[in-house]
Amino acid sequence: MTLPEEIQPLVLSLLSLKEAARTSLVSRSWRKLWTRYPNLCFDGSKDGSTDTDSVKIERAKFIETVDSIIQQHSGMGLEKFSVRCSLPMDSSDVLNRWICFATASKAKTIDVNLCPKGNYVVLIKQVHYFPLEALGAQDRPFIQCLFLTSVSIKLHSDMPGFTKLRSLHLHCIQIVGDLSGLLLSGSILEDLELIACSGVSDLNIPRQLDKLRHLLISNMRIQMVEFHVPNLSRFGYKGGTAIPIVLHGCSKLQKATVTFHQTWLEEDNNKVLGHVFHGIPSVSAVEVLHVHANMRTNYPVWSPQVHTLATRPACMLLNLRHLTYEILVSTKSPNSHSGVLQLSQYLAFAPQLEALELHMFYYLSVGRCWRGEGVSYCMHHHDHLKTVYMSGFRCYRAQVELMYGILGTGSVLEQVTIKPMVRVPCSPESMNFSIPRNEICKWAHHTSQRFGKTIIVAERPQQQCW
Repeated sequence: MTLPEEIQPLVLSLLSLKEAARTSLVSRSWRKLWTRYPNLCFDGSKDGSTDTDSVKIERAKFIETVDSIIQQHSGMGLEKFSVRCSLPMDSSDVLNRWICFATASKAKTIDVNLCPKGNYVVLIKQVHYFPLEALGAQDRPFIQCLFLTSVSIKLHSDMPGFTKLRSLHLHCIQIVGDLSGLLLSGSILEDLELIACSGVSDLNIPRQLDKLRHLLISNMRIQMVEFHVPNLSRFGYKGGTAIPIVLHGCSKLQKATVTFHQTWLEEDNNKVLGHVFHGIPSVSAVEVLHVHANMRTNYPVWSPQVHTLATRPACMLLNLRHLTYEILVSTKSPNSHSGVLQLSQYLAFAPQLEALELHMFYYLSVGRCWRGEGVSYCMHHHDHLKTVYMSGFRCYRAQVELMYGILGTGSVLEQVTIKPMVRVPCSPESMNFSIPRNEICKWAHHTSQRFGKTIIVAERPQQQCW
C-alpha cells in the first residue's frame, strides 16, 4: 500500500536524515523520496579531540559527506539548512557551495556555526566570509530565520531580500558596513540576538521595528543602544559598562535582564545598583527584572549615607512584580561594605513589587557574623511584597540592616528565606567563609522574635549553580 503523496513529506519530517535515506529500500516509489527531506542538519564538531591529523581526516570526510548529500538532494521543500563545523581558511569555496545550495533551494532557515565549541566571547582574527548577498539575490524573499556564528559579513545601507526575516542571531560576527540596513530591511523581524560582534560602535536604529518581541545584546563594544520597539516583550543586555540604553515605546515589556560585569571603581559604588533606575528608564513597564552587577571597595570604611539617593531615579517601575539582583562584592572587610544598602531606597520605586530575590557573593571576604544589634532604616512601606529570598546571607552588617528595613516595612510578608551558601560552582568551604551555620540560625531566630515574622534558613542544596 502506497502512502498518499501529501502524507509522504510529513513522514519524512519525523525521521532523522539517516532514517529517511533508508526509506529508499521500502519500494521503488520511495527510492527518491528522501531527496526531498525538509531539514538538512550537519554536525561535524569534534569536542575534545587533540589529534590534528585525525581532525583533518574527519573534517575531509565531513565535507565529502555534506557535498554528496546536497548533490543528491532535489532542493524541493527544504525548510532548514544547518552546518556546525570548523573549516580551514583555504576552504571558502566549500562554504560558498553549501550556501548556494541552500539559497537555490529557498531554505527558510539557514544556520551556520563555524565555531561549534561555543567560544563566542573571544573574537577570532580570521573568519570565513559569509555570502550574505546570495540570500537577497533571489527573485523573491524566502529566508525567515538566519543564525550565523563566527563568520564575517559585509553590509550596505539597502539590503534587499530580507522582508520575510523573523529571527536573526549573529554570534561572534565580524561586521563590515551598516548593520541598521539589514535590520530595517526586515520589517517583520521578531527575534534579534547580537552577541560578541565586532565592527559596530553604536546600535542606533532610526526607524521602528514594529514586530520585534525579543532583543538580546551581549558582549558588544558599543557606546549606546537606541531602538524603536513598541511591541518588545523581552530585553537582555550584558556588557562591561553602564551605557545609555533607550528603547522607545516599549510599553509591553514583560521581562528584562541587565548585566554589568565590569569591576566598578570606588566612586561608582553609589550608582551600580541603581543604574537600571537612573540610566535605563525604558524598562519602566517591565514586570520581571533581573539585574547582575559588580561592586568593589578598596577602603573598608562603613558609610551609612551610601544608600541615600542624591537624585530621584528617572523612572518608576509601576508594573514590576518580581525583582532579582545578583551582586558580586569584592571587599576585604564585608562588615564595612555598605553598598547593598542602596536597595533599601531603590525598592521604593517599585511599589507593586511582590517577590524579591537577592543573591550576594563576597570576593576576598574575611569577615565574621556581625554581632551588632543594627538599626532599621526608614524605608518605604512595601504593601505588596510577599516573598523575600536572599542567598549568600552571612549576617554581614549591610545584609542585616537591609533585612531589618524590609521586615519592618513589609506589612504583608508571607515568606522570608535566607541561604548562607552562594550560587557559585565552588567548594562548600569557600562558599561559607568559615561562618558557622548555627550562628546564622541564632540570628534568624532572634530576628524572627523581634519582628514577629518567620525566617527560614535554607539548607544547602546538593548542587550549586550560578
